[in-house]
Amino acid sequence: MLFSQSRGLNCLIFAFLFCVLLTGNHGMTVNTDTNVVPFPWDKMRLPETVKPQHYELLIHPNLTLLTFSGVVQILVEVEQDTRAIILHSKNLQISKAQLLESRHHRDLQISEFEANEQIALFADGFTFEKGNHLVHLEFYANLSDSFHGFYKGRYTTNSGEVRIMASTQFEATHARAAFPCFDEPAFKANFTIRLRRESRHISISNMPKLRTVELADGLLEDHFDTTVKMSTYLVAFIICDFHSISKKSQHGVEISVYTVPEKISQAEYALNTAVTLLDFYDDYFDIPYPLPKHDLAAIPDFQSGAMENWGLSTYRESGLLFDPEKSSSSDKLGITKVIAHELAHQWFGNLVTMQWWNDLWLNEGFAKFMEYVSVNITHPELQVDDYFLEKCFTAMSVDSLISSHPISTPVENPAEISEMFDDVSYRKGACILNMLRDFLTPEAFKYGIIDYLKRHSYQNTVNAHLWESLTNICTSDGLDSGRLKLDGFCSKVRAESPASQKWFMEDSVDVGAIMDTWTLQEGFPLVTVEVKGQEVILKQERYLKGEKSSKTSSTSSFLWQVPLTYITSHSSAVQRFLLKSEKDVLYLSEKVEWIKFNVDLRGYYIVHYESGGWDALINQLQQNHTVFSSNDRASLIHDIFQLVSIEKVPLDKALNLSLYLSKESEIMPVTQGFNELVPLYKLMEKRNMEELENKMKGHLVKLFKALIDRQHWSDDGSVSERMLRNYLLLFACVRRYPSCVNTATERFQKWKESDGKLRLPADVSLVVYTEGARTDEGWDFLLEKYKRSTSPSEKWMIKAALAYTPLTHKLQWLLERSIEGEIMKTQDLPSLVVTVSKNPKGFKLAWEFMKTNWGKLVKKFDLGSSAISRMAVGVTDQYSTREMLDEVQTFFSSLAQDQGSGLRSIQQALEKIQQNILWMDRNIPLLKAWLDMQSVQD
Repeated sequence: MLFSQSRGLNCLIFAFLFCVLLTGNHGMTVNTDTNVVPFPWDKMRLPETVKPQHYELLIHPNLTLLTFSGVVQILVEVEQDTRAIILHSKNLQISKAQLLESRHHRDLQISEFEANEQIALFADGFTFEKGNHLVHLEFYANLSDSFHGFYKGRYTTNSGEVRIMASTQFEATHARAAFPCFDEPAFKANFTIRLRRESRHISISNMPKLRTVELADGLLEDHFDTTVKMSTYLVAFIICDFHSISKKSQHGVEISVYTVPEKISQAEYALNTAVTLLDFYDDYFDIPYPLPKHDLAAIPDFQSGAMENWGLSTYRESGLLFDPEKSSSSDKLGITKVIAHELAHQWFGNLVTMQWWNDLWLNEGFAKFMEYVSVNITHPELQVDDYFLEKCFTAMSVDSLISSHPISTPVENPAEISEMFDDVSYRKGACILNMLRDFLTPEAFKYGIIDYLKRHSYQNTVNAHLWESLTNICTSDGLDSGRLKLDGFCSKVRAESPASQKWFMEDSVDVGAIMDTWTLQEGFPLVTVEVKGQEVILKQERYLKGEKSSKTSSTSSFLWQVPLTYITSHSSAVQRFLLKSEKDVLYLSEKVEWIKFNVDLRGYYIVHYESGGWDALINQLQQNHTVFSSNDRASLIHDIFQLVSIEKVPLDKALNLSLYLSKESEIMPVTQGFNELVPLYKLMEKRNMEELENKMKGHLVKLFKALIDRQHWSDDGSVSERMLRNYLLLFACVRRYPSCVNTATERFQKWKESDGKLRLPADVSLVVYTEGARTDEGWDFLLEKYKRSTSPSEKWMIKAALAYTPLTHKLQWLLERSIEGEIMKTQDLPSLVVTVSKNPKGFKLAWEFMKTNWGKLVKKFDLGSSAISRMAVGVTDQYSTREMLDEVQTFFSSLAQDQGSGLRSIQQALEKIQQNILWMDRNIPLLKAWLDMQSVQD
């Protein structure tokens, strides 16, 4: 009640004051000479004694001059007397600074500390006393050339007209580049936003538009409702000429999808999906979505995949638009997951926000995890569970490096914060939540996170808050306060649960103690299993690739509390055991032929089976692989090849296990087989080992031949079957498998003769395009179709095909034009460079291009961004010679600090090359001997 009253009064004050400033009271000056007074604050983080309560923000972009001006009035609460107010500002020219007092306006001086992107507001001999103060700032700047802050974008209509727009991307530290603000997640406030525009444009922001006012100069000013209390990084506004379609959710929320006018026909799937998912979350979290509307906007120029701005989520066009004629099953799955991710953020991240970026995973790990929970229930036909474990494998590949970091790790400056948006925060975060959910049971986990969200709504949290809510939920005060509706859950589990699952009782396990071992230390455990009769001897150690170093010895003592799951040859019932110490023993009720741990990859750990354990599992796979679930088969493939890398298992044993794949037909084991085996010949491509390379390629074609031959060139089947079809046929054609090459060539010719009007099955279009791009004529035709296409899905497939051509002159031309943004949008450059680097004819071109243009890339995409990290690692991660290691090391070590010399991704890139060299030196003789043996047996 107090909050509502003060907010209403503030709005009246701000309305009056804006009337004053718009009538032209601009006679006062601002002192921005930083030599007058030394900057009064020396820390990267802002003082906690001054807190914003409300921002009144006016923004006026000029899309002709590509500039913007603005006015912001910030109501701040000063908790203790101070001589200066410190806040953030980056690349803004501030023309006026005043303190609006009850009787007069006091001019303020400004001191700027560019290195920390901070400004100080002060006046000689003046103290900001404890209490509320109203600060008034006027500013102007250029629209950003990057993809952050308030930046310009453009798109070309079908008639060739170039149209300009402006949109925002503030996460993590870029709101300060659009208006002066307290740009840290804990400084939550309300925002009242007004946007000026020309009549040919519209504006959208976080909240619904209340009214539009026509100004004297013909401009229009849109007034938006005041937001709920939120962090600066969630503020959003767009000036554009988009069209939209809308629909109301079951809970009465107005949902709209905005796109450029010519693509509005591709918005329907996203709209229906958003309605379904928002309703799902509303019910699942038992917390109503707090805003009256939610817009989803497809932005033509957008670096990230999507952004969860409260009430106005933004997306790449390819992440939101679905063309029923040209989009593949993979596109549909991807779009659904992206929307699920951003809408999950409306609760995890927006309603409840991490205190600081060190706990980013509380936002991103949860959103990634909820993608799968929500889509599995709302869209079962997409079979999303088939793809979760791949996220864990990807996270492990990064987390097994010395350069990895804990999920929760200290960060200070913007580059360090940007680097937190990585596979550890997103994917490892999701995987340990999935493990915890399985350990606590899905029902208990759900009630725990509902309690967490309700306890901390509109607040900021740290790890411990989540663990508190997930511990002893049945004795939580949430029951007494009416926060939780447990529907008899606690009495039911007390009556029905076995003694081994007493987590909910007074003597329950400590969730915080368990999970701290997963969030406060980097890496993950290797659990070694040895069966002796009915005894199972367990041992854990950190799984770590590469040469040993001082850091490896310092982390080798890490221990985890590992929720183990297992099945045996005698029972498919899942058994559980919590491994808390370095060594332990569990006892079986009877002797078994084999035991399989980490059932369906519910845990975030790797398992090694000693004393014939692997032999028994390999034998079972060869006899009847369907005894194991497809996820279990995929995890066995993954684990044994990871154990080769640390010399726990010889390569020939892992290759022997992979032979069962000739009988496999499920997508996850097949794709995991490719993920482990294809890199073997990709490493050889960089070493000029043509004879052995061709033997390995031939072996893989033979291994999967039966499955390839069963594929047909259509869009029939389940989503997983269709995605597997695309994967297999693409592999077969790239490996020049005759029947695939012939069919793809024939289909491309017919499509080309129809001038692209003949409909290709969406799930095999990429295969056809890739084959067509092998000739100059075909490549040129595809490029023209790329330029004219209005389907983001089709453009993505054509781009991938163009980048995988064997024609090196075309690859060089493509890279050069993309840095200029002429043909392909600059936003697509990182993925293009990485795709070219995987091309055996293009990896040297990609490396030279990245070196030559590194400065431009850092300027465009920002230091520490996922785009820079993706290129640094993706371009180099298949190098396997000491010469290339030296070259990469020399280049990156020559960079200045502000060009990325200290980036974690560069350390990852160097580690991966070192691992590749080590792997090749150890295993090439074994691989050659094993392939020779296979040839003899054939």
